[in-house]
Amino acid sequence: MFTILDYAGRCGFRVPQVRFKDLELGTDAGGVTVPFFTREQATRIVVAAEEPYKTIFDVAWNTGMRAGEILALNRDDLNFERKTIRVNKSSDDRTREIRQPKTRNSVATLPMPSALEATLRNYIEHHWQKNLVGLLFPNREGTRPRNRESVVQYGLKPLLRKLGIPDKDVGLHAFRHGLATELAEASVPLTVLQQQLRHADVKTTLRVYAHAIPESQRVAMERVSLSIGTVVPIGTGNRS
Repeated sequence: MFTILDYAGRCGFRVPQVRFKDLELGTDAGGVTVPFFTREQATRIVVAAEEPYKTIFDVAWNTGMRAGEILALNRDDLNFERKTIRVNKSSDDRTREIRQPKTRNSVATLPMPSALEATLRNYIEHHWQKNLVGLLFPNREGTRPRNRESVVQYGLKPLLRKLGIPDKDVGLHAFRHGLATELAEASVPLTVLQQQLRHADVKTTLRVYAHAIPESQRVAMERVSLSIGTVVPIGTGNRS
């Protein structure tokens, strides 16, 4: 980096004077606490929400999909025969254009739990209106995806205040983090957690959801640990 800055200076560019001691290496060990919903909170939110927010929130919790991926879903992405949801696109927060998802690993086919299947079937039969682009959650005109910020401000935040659930810095991602926390605390294999969240690197999974690892680690160790004093070593039993 210093070589590049030095070369730029010799070429006549104005460059900041950066010294080695100005650099901060590594990251804060404490990290930033990521807001997430508990299973109980997510259940209360989904039950109290009205459509289409009810289904949006239910999809968010039961799949862990990112907000843009949920809002870009098409009716054809749902396969009720195989009980799967296809994730292969995302809605841009600013332009609401449909584009490729976050990473190549984000493209996947996710399982559709039975409870979510019932919610989706009810939504399509009683609330969904066909639109030219086939979006599952279109705007009022049916021309493009709903705005993520609008879903949070008008669908989620008022509901959180009504239910007495903290809403500071909380968005649709809180469902994703909540599901991940639930899975981690249930001691599911880390590979399953990584696949559901579609992280390219398992290190990302470990870093983001490190807050849930200690409890699942304790539970796992309790399960496999032996109680000293109750186990008879081999070869020490009574002989006749």
